[in-house]
Amino acid sequence: MAAHSNNFIRVRLLFEYPPPATADCRMCWLLVDLNRCRVVSDLEGLIREKFEFSRRSILNLFIDDCYLPHTESVYVVRDNDSVSRQFRLGRHNFSQIDPGCIS
Repeated sequence: MAAHSNNFIRVRLLFEYPPPATADCRMCWLLVDLNRCRVVSDLEGLIREKFEFSRRSILNLFIDDCYLPHTESVYVVRDNDSVSRQFRLGRHNFSQIDPGCIS
């Protein structure tokens, strides 16, 4: 098993809101196969699939409050990094809208 460890990274996911697949949990670990994820958008697709996010939802990923561009190499994410996800649907960023304005 140790021989294959260079092909995987373990990433802590921090969600603003619980994802559809884990409605009771905002944090979890994800094992990422670096042979399947080349750029950050591949990682976004993996997160979208595993946690049942809508295809319409836009995943913006951050490490230490710094945005991860979609086209950046996935190697910018290192083993045991904490990756947060900001929820967006279309052009509205719900983390910046006053909750009293959403009906």
